[in-house]
Amino acid sequence: MLLDKVLNTITRVGMVRSSDRVLIGLSGGADSVTLAHALTELRARLEIDIELAHLHHGLRPEADDDEAFCRGLSEQLGLPFTSERVDVESLAARSKRSLEEQGRVSRYRFLAELAARRDCTRVAVAHTMNDQAETFLMRALRGSGARGLGSMRPVTAERIRPLIELRRDEILAFLSEHELGYRDDPSNRDLRFTRNRLRHDILPRLGKLNPQLIETLARNAEILRDEDDFMDQAARRAFDELASGNPKRGATVTLSVEALGDLEGAIKRRVVRRAVEVLRGHTRNLSQRHVENVLSLLDNGKSGREIHLPGLVVARSFDRLSLSPGSGRFRRKRPPNGYTVYEYRLRIPAELPILERQGLLTADLIGPIRSGDEPPKVAGNTVVVGVEGEAQDLVVRSSRSADRFRPLGAPGAKPLARYLMDRKVAKEERQGVPLVVRPGSENRGDDILWVVGHGVAESARLGAGRLHLRLEWVGQ
Repeated sequence: MLLDKVLNTITRVGMVRSSDRVLIGLSGGADSVTLAHALTELRARLEIDIELAHLHHGLRPEADDDEAFCRGLSEQLGLPFTSERVDVESLAARSKRSLEEQGRVSRYRFLAELAARRDCTRVAVAHTMNDQAETFLMRALRGSGARGLGSMRPVTAERIRPLIELRRDEILAFLSEHELGYRDDPSNRDLRFTRNRLRHDILPRLGKLNPQLIETLARNAEILRDEDDFMDQAARRAFDELASGNPKRGATVTLSVEALGDLEGAIKRRVVRRAVEVLRGHTRNLSQRHVENVLSLLDNGKSGREIHLPGLVVARSFDRLSLSPGSGRFRRKRPPNGYTVYEYRLRIPAELPILERQGLLTADLIGPIRSGDEPPKVAGNTVVVGVEGEAQDLVVRSSRSADRFRPLGAPGAKPLARYLMDRKVAKEERQGVPLVVRPGSENRGDDILWVVGHGVAESARLGAGRLHLRLEWVGQ
């Protein structure tokens, strides 16, 4: 009966193919011993080869006996066997993980590396329906969304779970019926571990309200996995439409604030997770609270704000939301002044490279504007400005905090930073915008004639008795 259920699970979801070489993770416990016996019995029908692997964690005095038991079982079954040892306690201290988490990480790393060395095409682990139910509850308590509540998939790119549709009592009955020995790990009864409290205390009490609780939770996990797959495909399509350029790992991902805000909430959250996945290559340590914090930047009045998450910085700049690599602990450092602050004398005629902005500014005197001539441009990258007196004392420089600017036709001046913000220039880009300026005196500030690429000043209005200066900016 048990073998039939395992075979049905394997074939129904396509866990293995003919000629696969399967590496079984063997701890010596009831579940993994059952897995080893079941796949050994089924290998001829499945047309697969099998190997066993055991990782000695170095945590318990009985660990040597566990290793010896697993070696003996492999000899009994006539299967290749590999055992290795790791110091999980030292690794946990260095990684700041719990012993439970570090043990899991070490096991999976060992199995993956060994599978590659032994040319195994599948790694099989012995998770059961009870493990599925426990994982569902643990993640529900942690506040996971549908993806996390989908718990453990029967098949992933990394591993297969042939026992995932078996209850633990079925496994114990199989071992008893066939008089098969296994190792008992006392740490599995240690109630200091969350999973053990769920297994030995909480689930049994909930089971009194629903005798089919394990099946119910496992079925809920399966439904959520199917729905998650559907929603994930919809979110991927939405992300591909929203993301600017060709987003890739390690590069800034930019999304349209308006388009992201128009999405349904469920898709919106998944698009954020997809953006993080593209940037970092994974979504580990990204909680639902992190996602909601990112979405809060879509609210009105949040332009110029940024938040720091594990491994990245999310910034809102007008109609753009950008996700960039960065630390979750420290604010991004501004470029040093030598890079963003610059000043050059503008000698007419001029072809002046502005290295800090990777561009070239040209300047030439032109004749008077005659009646009937096309009016010169006062915005964009090519303009004509009027200059009183000599034109040789002009400079090109970056902005300063005290700069004020009166656009052509405006009733008065305003802070340059406010003008650029109204023009939707991102905060981090404002300081570098080139300015064509007539230097002031002790009693009068500099007179900004042209904010390059944006606007001409009222003081640069064309008129009789003024020099007419044609200015052009060419970005490289």
